[in-house]
Order: sequence, then C-alpha cells, then structure tokens
Amino acid sequence: MQTRHIAYIFALVMITLSLGACAGFDLGDLVRVKTPNRVQQATGLAATTTLNEAEAEYRAWFEETQRTCSQWKSNIERAGEIRGIFSQLTLSAFDQIGPTVAGIPMLGPALPAMTGLVGLFLGTGRLRKEKESSFNKGMKEGRVAPPTGPSQSSGTINT
Repeated sequence: MQTRHIAYIFALVMITLSLGACAGFDLGDLVRVKTPNRVQQATGLAATTTLNEAEAEYRAWFEETQRTCSQWKSNIERAGEIRGIFSQLTLSAFDQIGPTVAGIPMLGPALPAMTGLVGLFLGTGRLRKEKESSFNKGMKEGRVAPPTGPSQSSGTINT
C-alpha cells in the first residue's frame, strides 16, 4: 500500500467519524464495560454494558448506596440515643430508689443480688458463659494457690 492510500483511508475514517459525531453518534455506545457480579445482582444489569449506560447506572447505584448508608447511620445513631436515654432513666431510677430501699431491712442487701440475677438473664448466653468460665477458673486457681500471709513452716511464733 502506498502512503497516499493510507492517507485517503485515514481521511475517510476521520470524515465518517466527524459526520457521525455531528449526527449524534457516540463512541461510548460501541465500548463495552464489564459489570461486577454484586452490582449485576443488585441492579439486574447484564454482564457487559455500554460505556454510556454503565456511567449512568453507576451514578444511580452510587447515589442509592450513599442514601441507604446515611439512612442506616442515622437509624443507628437514633437507636444509640434511645439506649442512652434508657440507660440514664434506669441509672437515675436506681439512684432514687437506692436510699429508699437501703432503709428496708431485707430489701436493701437483696437489691444488688436481684440486679445481678436480672443481668444474668438479660445478658447474652455468650457473656454469661464467659463470666461463668472466668469464675470457675478463679475458683480452681484459688484452691490450688498456696496460702499467703505469715510463714507457717517454722512452727514458732516470735513475740
């Protein structure tokens, strides 16, 4: 092929692309993009889409994801505030009830034991098992540990 033929072919391609661009032809409709599996499942897109469609779908998906994340974050923060309110109410209730209950002979000492029992039943099973294993381990080590205090090996007491 001569150089002149290559120049004519190049010019013909450029003129064709220029006329196509003026007529609304977009090269983004020719280029294909792979869609990730998770996005395919979430949006129902095909495995490959055109570049123009992929850009539009990405913007919509990204905005939806941000909107969902901010809504979830605000729900978590609101739940945290409610938990804080409940915590304050229960603590202030115990502060108010504590001195009154302490004056009742049997109920005063029983209040910490009752709250401990309620805590065991309200807590998760994992936390309860963890506390029980820690207690049992402490009891086992307490039985095995040598006594501390004054030495009992000499048998005599110096006064």
